[in-house]
Formats: sequence, C-alpha cells, structure tokens
Amino acid sequence: MNRVFYGWWIVLACWAVTLYGGGAFFFGFSAFFKPISEEFGWSRALTAGAISLSQAEGFIEGPIVGPLVDKFGPRKLMLFGVALASIGFLALSMINGLIMFYLVYVLLLAIGFNTGFFVAAQAAVANWFIRKRSRALGLLSTANGFGGAIMAPLIAALILGFGWRSAAMFLGIGLFAIGIPLAFVVRHRPEQYGYLPDNAKSQDELIATRSGAGGGSGEGSRSNAPVEEIDFTIWEALRTPVFWMLAVAFGLRTMAISATVIHQIPFLTDNGLSQQAAAGILALMGLMSIPGRVGFGFLGDYFNKRYLLAIAYLLQAAGILILLTADSIQQVFLFTVVFGLGWGAPNLLFALRADYFGRKYFATIAGVEQSIVAIGTVIGPVYAGIIYDINQNYQIAFITFVITIAIGAVICFFSYPPKLPERLRNLQQQGA
Repeated sequence: MNRVFYGWWIVLACWAVTLYGGGAFFFGFSAFFKPISEEFGWSRALTAGAISLSQAEGFIEGPIVGPLVDKFGPRKLMLFGVALASIGFLALSMINGLIMFYLVYVLLLAIGFNTGFFVAAQAAVANWFIRKRSRALGLLSTANGFGGAIMAPLIAALILGFGWRSAAMFLGIGLFAIGIPLAFVVRHRPEQYGYLPDNAKSQDELIATRSGAGGGSGEGSRSNAPVEEIDFTIWEALRTPVFWMLAVAFGLRTMAISATVIHQIPFLTDNGLSQQAAAGILALMGLMSIPGRVGFGFLGDYFNKRYLLAIAYLLQAAGILILLTADSIQQVFLFTVVFGLGWGAPNLLFALRADYFGRKYFATIAGVEQSIVAIGTVIGPVYAGIIYDINQNYQIAFITFVITIAIGAVICFFSYPPKLPERLRNLQQQGA
C-alpha cells in the first residue's frame, strides 16, 4: 500500500492555517472596516491607514523573515506568527483609540502574519516539490479563496450577532486553537527526513525538461536544461532584471487587490447592499477564485507561466472595470466571476520565482521581494480611501487600478528567465 507523500500533508496543513489566518486578517479587515470607523468617527483614509501601515511594516520585516525561514525552517516561524497574531486579535477587541488600533495592526497582527503565514507556507511547499510545484502552490493558494468564502460571511455574522469586539476575540481564540497544532505538521526540506522532492526515488527521477516539469518557464538556451537545483543567492537574484520585473508586477497587482478587497464591502454598502449581503459578495469572489487557483496551478506545470500570468492579470483588470460600471446585481455577480478567476493565479508568481531562482534561498528571495511588493499594498488602500473622502466615490481609484494591473500584465509577459550567474555556469561546466 502506497503511503501519501508527506509533502501533501504539509500542503494540507499550510492550506488550513492560511485559510483561517488569511481569511481573518485580509478579508476580515473589510468586514471590520465600517463598524470600527463608524464607532470612532474616523475617515476611510484614516481607517485604511492601519492596514497600509501593517504592510509598511512588512517592507522592513520581509528581508528579515525570509532568511530566518531558510535558516530555522518554516515551522518555528509559523508557531511564533500564529501565537502573535492570536494575541493581536484579542488586543483588537480592546482598542480604545486610533493609536492603539494602529499599534495592534502593526506590532501584533502584521508581524504575526508576515512572520508565520505567507512566506513560511510558500517556502515549505516550494521546498517539497519541483516537478509538481505549480499545482502544489496552486492548491495552497486556494486557501485564500476558501478563506474569503468562509471567513468573510462568518466574521460579518459574528459582528452582527455579537459586535465587532467579541468577533475579534473569537477569531483570536480560534486561530490559536487551530493554528498551533497544524504548525507542528510543517517540515523544512524533504532531504532532512529521507525524502526527495515530489517523492522521487532517486535524483535521476527528478530530471525532466524545462518545458515539461518546469512549467514552460524556461526558454532559450535553457529550454532543454534538466530540472536540477538552480539556486541563486539573494545577491545574484537582485542583479537580474527579472527579479525586479516580477516584484514590480506583483506590487502593482497587490496595490489594486488589497484596495479592492478592503474597500469592497464599504463600496457595495454605499450602493445599497446590506453589510451581510456585501460580505456574501466578497465571499463569492473568494470562492470564484478557487477554480482559477487550481486551474492556473495545473496549467502552470504544462504551459508558459508568463503567458498565464498576463492572462490572469487582464481578467482582474476587466473585473474591476465591471464592478466600477455595475448598475445591477447581475453585473456584480459577473465581477465576482471574472475578477475571481484572474485573482486565482498568484501561485504562478511563486512557482515562477522558484523555477527561476531555486529552492535553497526561496524564502530569503521571497522576503526581499515581499518588501518591495509591500510598497504597493501600503499605497493602494489609503489612496482609495483618500479618493473616496475627496469625491465621495471610488471611481478614480478603481480606474487607476485597472491601469496598474494592465501594466503588470505587460511586465509579466516579458519576464524572461534570468541568465545563470558565473558561479552556476562554472558548476554546470564542471558537472558536464
């Protein structure tokens, strides 16, 4: 009887932690947005500033967390992050002013999530797979979709039934009870436990063409290169144009996505929907991203990831345009379908990063890249809030986001594989 490869248990554990944590932190902010701002009388730009400052903290923390994950493994960082984020939600239930609100989001929730969730989970999964990396990361990324589908209406119902303070307290207790046991399932690298990536029986079994197992990400002189480890150091990665291209493309997308998600419930309630109905639309959008996450993840193991990313970006831009011009509930539902499908492809960026730069320093490179991406996440929500406060609508902000995502699509299309640094070229020649 064949046992299930342990890498898939890691995918499942990281998936569950990301579903709860990502859903509570990312989607939850949209549900908490109006009740908190209305209780304290804050403007939307001021309220959105908390999530932007928390992302600004990620700008500093990313280059620190990545190397720590590579050195100590994702499990230790995940345990720390889950515990700190749990405390953060408990503290959120007790805030009494703007400064405390900002401190809770920046020092507890943001550090907790930036440390223990996204980079740690991606690194764990990327380390255990090579040939099936795109689909494994695709399955992991469905956690965000399910997180939106499950957590957004759940949080809205908790706020409606018990108030936002009790809802925050319940989230903190649940995160600790679920996240800590699951974090113990996570392991660093398969070689440390007698496995090889993809459950291969030998190194020879890992060899495949770039155009096959590499997901079509390799081109040119490397199109027939074997999928053996190509491990760029962080300094080697930083010298490649494609590192910066992917970081900018991801940042442009994240700027638009974070603002759209955070302001979506306020936008929909401004247009006549109830808080619960608006949370349901946000949940449906997350649910609709799941076919995109699975589908793009599967396709990424067989087709060029650059092309798939460009298509996904354009779907997101089209979705925001549909939402902006929507004058019926049918068009709002169309937005959830189009935007959700395109939203489901960030795993391709993570898989492409691993294809281009390797596993060994994956978290370090991801952490530095995330600090660049954080700039977009800082700008987006506050920019949308300022636009609303000035014009009492989001029209200019959403048009801006359509343009930035379209620019990101073009950048992805032209993000060719990096040239190997001299050190790796010499190693290849020695191996030959």
